[in-house]
Amino acid sequence: MQRTSYTLLIGLAVLGLLAGSWGMAQRLLYGLNPVAFGSYVPWGLWVAFYLYFLGLSAGAFLVTTMAYVFEMERFHRLGRLAAYTVLIALLCEVLFITLDLGRMSRIYRFLITPSFSSLMTWMFVLFNAMLIIYALKTFFLIRGDLVAWSKDPKRKGRGLYRLLALGKSEYSEKDHRRDHKIVHGLSLVSLPVGLLFYGTNGAFFAILMNRPIWNSALTPLLFIIAAILSGGALITVLTHVFMRDAPLVRALGRATLFALVAFLFLEMLQFFVGYQADVPWAVAALNLIAFGDYWWTFWIVHLGLGGLLPLLLLLAGKDNTTAVAWACALIVLTFVAVRFNFIIPDLAVYKLEGLEHTFYHARLRTQYTPNMNEWLVSLWVVSVGLLAFLLGARWLPVTSSDAGGMEHAH
Repeated sequence: MQRTSYTLLIGLAVLGLLAGSWGMAQRLLYGLNPVAFGSYVPWGLWVAFYLYFLGLSAGAFLVTTMAYVFEMERFHRLGRLAAYTVLIALLCEVLFITLDLGRMSRIYRFLITPSFSSLMTWMFVLFNAMLIIYALKTFFLIRGDLVAWSKDPKRKGRGLYRLLALGKSEYSEKDHRRDHKIVHGLSLVSLPVGLLFYGTNGAFFAILMNRPIWNSALTPLLFIIAAILSGGALITVLTHVFMRDAPLVRALGRATLFALVAFLFLEMLQFFVGYQADVPWAVAALNLIAFGDYWWTFWIVHLGLGGLLPLLLLLAGKDNTTAVAWACALIVLTFVAVRFNFIIPDLAVYKLEGLEHTFYHARLRTQYTPNMNEWLVSLWVVSVGLLAFLLGARWLPVTSSDAGGMEHAH
């Protein structure tokens, strides 16, 4: 990444933190009182962002699986970057979902009073397992370079790198082989843990019988394809920016193209099945997506900027890495609209006839528009993630190849 672009992104992240701090202060001082969602629409913008980062982490998880479980050599170059991306995405996920809780201070009760018949408990357990696994995996992937950097007299912060390397001063071929075995072992463990974690999140929505769009056999499949699409697009952009590996970018672009076509096809099936089944609640929710107050997020942001335009770029510019990167960037930037249209419309339909005329209160309405507090808090969390990623990319050896540590081993 060019220094000018890096400085600009750092500046934007810092500005986002400063601007979002007002919203965060309100959230911490007044709980959920400043937000716009209520009893009938209990989940809002923050849950949409949670699902957004969930998909990004799942795509990066898939890359690390291909690199270290199936030992696909061409993905080894992306291993460190993908593992670190999973960590940052998990950080953003937990911030968004924790802020959405009514009583954040009670989150510890998942530990002391778990209910293993609840999917929420399993989501908590599996999330923490993923966080630990990927923290360890990232450490063992970069430890060789941390040791080398701690001994480089020209590099600033040698004491910090020595601390991060846990005081290790030598790194041999034997250490490299051992660390690779540890990473392989962690990857083998992360495969079932990750599949259970992402599957549990999909099942959490699919089992809700009074939500006709969520309660569908298509929901888990849409979750998987959406994760491959958004996460794969993110990895493609990062590969173009940090690796400058044209053949790999083109290969990832082709995979993203297939995922985009598959996702759009499944989305079409969702509408077709919903309208053909003619279940009133489902039809009402689908109408809200396509023709409701936020029709533009579906037709313009998602299908236009995040669907048709990337499709044309990936088809016409498949050999042009810049075109591929721009197509994938558009998918990543607009995919939050997909998550928003998944969460809100199914909540915004009255399931009991006449309910809207029974009680009158701002919190007892299905009309939901994210307010300034929700946007500011979202800006703060996204800025935290962006800043953490940029600082890691600059000061940690997460953008070099797996063999980086061995280039300096003694």
